[in-house]
Amino acid sequence: MTRRLALAAALLAAPPALAAPRDELLRVAPPDAALVLVVQNARDHARAVAASPFAKWLPTTRLGKRVLESDEWKQVGEVTAVLAALGTTPQAVLDDLLGDAVAFAYSPAPPGARPEDERAVVLVRPRRPDALAKVVDKLNEVQTASGEVKAVVKHAHAGAEFFERQAGGNGDTPEFYCFRGGVFAFSSSRADITAVIDRDKAAAPAADREPDLVARMRKLGVADAAAVLLVNPRPLDAEVRAKAAAAKPAEKRFLARFAEVWAALEAAAVAVDLGADVELSLAVRFHPDKAPADLKRWLVGPVAGNPAIRLVPADALFGFAGHATATDLIDLVTSLAPTPPGKPGVREWVDGVVGPVVGRDRLPLVLGSLGPNWAAWAEPPGPGGVLPTPVLAVEVGGAGADRQKAERALVQAVGFGFQTVRVAYNAKHPDQVELREEKDPATGLVVTSLVNDKGFPPGFRPSFALTHGHLVVAGSPDAVRRFKPPAAGAAPEKGKVTLARLSGVRTREYLDAHGAELAKFLAGVGAGDEKAVRDGLADLAAVLELVESAELTAADIEHGVRLGLRVKPAKPLK
Repeated sequence: MTRRLALAAALLAAPPALAAPRDELLRVAPPDAALVLVVQNARDHARAVAASPFAKWLPTTRLGKRVLESDEWKQVGEVTAVLAALGTTPQAVLDDLLGDAVAFAYSPAPPGARPEDERAVVLVRPRRPDALAKVVDKLNEVQTASGEVKAVVKHAHAGAEFFERQAGGNGDTPEFYCFRGGVFAFSSSRADITAVIDRDKAAAPAADREPDLVARMRKLGVADAAAVLLVNPRPLDAEVRAKAAAAKPAEKRFLARFAEVWAALEAAAVAVDLGADVELSLAVRFHPDKAPADLKRWLVGPVAGNPAIRLVPADALFGFAGHATATDLIDLVTSLAPTPPGKPGVREWVDGVVGPVVGRDRLPLVLGSLGPNWAAWAEPPGPGGVLPTPVLAVEVGGAGADRQKAERALVQAVGFGFQTVRVAYNAKHPDQVELREEKDPATGLVVTSLVNDKGFPPGFRPSFALTHGHLVVAGSPDAVRRFKPPAAGAAPEKGKVTLARLSGVRTREYLDAHGAELAKFLAGVGAGDEKAVRDGLADLAAVLELVESAELTAADIEHGVRLGLRVKPAKPLK
């Protein structure tokens, strides 16, 4: 019997699969690997996307036309030719070989070890094992004839066979592979392949016991994603500690704190989900008893549902929001970057800079009243304007006399800041800035603005006011006057919060209308060559043509949090 038929027979003799292809694959994957990349159901996802309204529309877009005309796209034909030489096609590779589940497991060499001590193995669970065996055999035949492979040698381990592709060139490393049940394993390390055989013999069938890697993915909430990069922190501990120890003084404090947080990390994953929309998520799970006490509320939750994102108006280009007082944020920054002994920290800086403005006796009251709900966003420019109008709105909390004290102190502090900017600018420029107060006769609202029609970009008048229980600072007085807190709506979803939002449609419309003026402004303030900036903005507009909207959320998982970036394409993906 030829080697090809022997391999196919061994695969076909395996018991019928009762578990999901992903589970069969991860049953023999190294559970202690630092990184495990898993792609599953690629066949179904590819077919659905190929038949979607998005795929039919994409070639008509600016980006789609650019891709189809690129040299890289033209090289796709070369891949087809290579596969034809192996007796297969791109469609067959997707349908019969890679469409069920594929994984790549990797662990770097320990610090101080040889580079060749790193571990890596590729695992494939094909729908048709016989088809994969034929492709592997044909590849061996072609590369042996060309001299890339000297010979293919069969070995035995624990009563099972595996194969070595001996390198044809001097200095090249050999490659090893085996077929176990319905799974193909490939590595440049003999030890990694024999370990696959050992796990296959020792591990319970996936239908009887869920593999550890799948259980880890499930705890992170990403088990059914189309693609998952699973991170096991423990094999990377030594490298993290070594980088923290070797860091420069300016980075050492932060990296030491990072190493402390890393030691509490149980598992993490980056995942991609494909539906009508596409979602990229980052999930992290911590050991609660190991998490630093001052960071535990941020690391292990729970996520507090809050309506802060409702402050961002519907016509904003983009915006983000949060739920924390100024005191909370100062505490967070202090925790992430501890101050070396004898040097002023964030709290001391705030006390020294802001304290004299608002009064040191009132500083704790003011910082505690700023928030917890706040949001920042960019609106389209007003008539005659060029730049987007930035807006920051911060809720002023508290009640009674304390609230009134905080409001007066905030207005004085921001007014002092505006006056300081005015004086500093006027001292260095012939064109002068005027500090102007305008009162709305209908509402009595007083808006304070910096005005310089010669030196400022068209439509740009930094302004602020205390209105509707919020301190509002914006790029124009009209934006301050327009501000209204949202009407009370449905209670926020428990355990989930929206952090940021982008309108792809409105942002692209702005770039198409004002991209040239924005590029000129950015180049003038040192962002780079004007043409390069303009081209970059045009590329961004081309990408945004594909996006209707995007939303960043945070959601609870046990002992951790899951951040999700959901992108709604201009046409459905499925």
